[in-house]
Amino acid sequence: MKAIVISGVAIVIVLVGYFGVNAIFTKTYDIPTATVQRGELVISQNVSGVVDAARAYTISAPRIRGLQITWLAQEGMRVQEGDTVIKFDATEQLTELSDRQSSLKINQASLERTTKEYEIQEKNLELDLQRAQRKYDEQKHEAPRLAEEARLELELARLNHDAKLDQLRADVQKAELEVQRARDRLMLSERELSQLSMTAPIPGMVVYLEIWKGGQMGKVQEGDSPWPGQGLVNLPDLSEMIVSGTVSEVDAAKIDSGQYVHIRLDAIPDTMFRGTVINKGTLAHKKDYNSKINVFDVEIAIEDEDERLKPGMSAFCRVVVDRLEEVVRVPLETVFEKESRTVVYLENKSEREVEVGRRSDMEIEILSGLEGGEVICLADPTLDEQTLPGDRATQPELNEGRKPPKRPSGSRKGRKGH
Repeated sequence: MKAIVISGVAIVIVLVGYFGVNAIFTKTYDIPTATVQRGELVISQNVSGVVDAARAYTISAPRIRGLQITWLAQEGMRVQEGDTVIKFDATEQLTELSDRQSSLKINQASLERTTKEYEIQEKNLELDLQRAQRKYDEQKHEAPRLAEEARLELELARLNHDAKLDQLRADVQKAELEVQRARDRLMLSERELSQLSMTAPIPGMVVYLEIWKGGQMGKVQEGDSPWPGQGLVNLPDLSEMIVSGTVSEVDAAKIDSGQYVHIRLDAIPDTMFRGTVINKGTLAHKKDYNSKINVFDVEIAIEDEDERLKPGMSAFCRVVVDRLEEVVRVPLETVFEKESRTVVYLENKSEREVEVGRRSDMEIEILSGLEGGEVICLADPTLDEQTLPGDRATQPELNEGRKPPKRPSGSRKGRKGH
């Protein structure tokens, strides 16, 4: 009997020790919760893109050979319309301009001499013609031989008058043409010289472009010798900024011009910018060269002016597709699928079946099962091992009409993407 009692006590001690040690080393979890809200649910569509200027102008090298950059406005500097942005070496053009100015003066002097010669010769020839006419008038009634000589002299004077005046006119026209050619060459030199100092046609920020030099691409800099017509500096007008983004062809139908947009920038995370969809592309294209995903281009006007906005900044946009007034809404992480049922878990870990409606990227509408104000779990409390809040949460509205595969009791279903 004594042995039985001792054995019983030993078993009790072992069991107490086992459960005590097990309790010490068993993990306990505090399941995060959220309160069911009632109010407006904003249905939105996410669009990623980059900030750009609605209007920009590229300053290109003039159509002149032998260019060399001697000065550039500092990159990132804001310039106004008419401010100088690029200067090129003008030594050759200044020399050519001086030569053509001299050439024009010489041709103008030659034209002046030729014109005076024409005027003098014209008067002399006119006098010769008048003398011949007067002599003929005096002798036309004389002897036939004298009359004939006078007539021939008059005819010769007329021919000489016309021929020499035609030649003199040709000389004047030639001199005028040479002057015009010299003037055109001078104007070309003046125009080329003016192009060697390039100004901003619009207000904007100076952004250097990359050009091919030394066997590789590099940003333009002083001392470079660009090709004629090569783009050198981009001038985005920062007074009107947009976000250029894309949306998948699946979601493109949700986007339309005029929709309000919330914009956040990676570089300015503490500020929410307002925007409006201004354009959606009419044709889809591949997202990337090797991608199989088709996307549509979307342009969003940024309504707020901010000097911190710069082209090239990454932007995350939430396009407001619809607003649902006075609905019960919960975080997506709180809704789960359990054997073809859509459920949430209350704070006491009890299961509550719900019917869901439309969703945003963060919340989902509850049509029935909750009234608002309840506290629900952000993780599945029935799992043996807890994970991060929202892990394995579902998107029930995407699974309508689909039967989930049968799983052993206690198994969990994975969330189908969020």
